[in-house]
Amino acid sequence: MTELAALKARILANPEARAEYDAQAPEFELARELITARTRAGLTQSELAERMHTTQSTIAR
Repeated sequence: MTELAALKARILANPEARAEYDAQAPEFELARELITARTRAGLTQSELAERMHTTQSTIAR
């Protein structure tokens, strides 16, 4: 197990931390889907930002 995986396991052993982690899962899944769609479209963050009339840093968040 990597150090990061061990740290994650240790943190998620706490029931409160696990509940918060699980509550945020849908938001993280949406973010993954948006990143996948952007990369499949062949767009950089900057190109997407320009099309959306916003900044690259906003897209990165």
